[in-house]
Amino acid sequence: MFLISVLLSAITLNPALQPPGTATQGYVRANVISPDLTCKPGAICATGKLPVNRNGCFVDNYYNGSVGGTPLTINVTETGPNGSTVYLYWVNATSTTISIKSSAYGKYYCPPS
Repeated sequence: MFLISVLLSAITLNPALQPPGTATQGYVRANVISPDLTCKPGAICATGKLPVNRNGCFVDNYYNGSVGGTPLTINVTETGPNGSTVYLYWVNATSTTISIKSSAYGKYYCPPS
């Protein structure tokens, strides 16, 4: 009985036996909404779309050495089933107004589907 439990555990938890898929990753750039490049606390500062239509992706702020990397919070909104457009919103989650120099940048990672 113990041997059967171990075998079942090895079969069901072994990642090598999961169906193959490919992870997707890359960068996304969003234009700032505010015309004067300032964003008040609680406001949406920038918005864009994920370049791939896959649910379950992770997005984090990105700094390329000269632009991006703001203290904005990224909100990912999935509007439908896998394959639907995924919207991104950069929100000012601080208590002060933020001045944005250029665009909001993010790095995304979508695990294998």
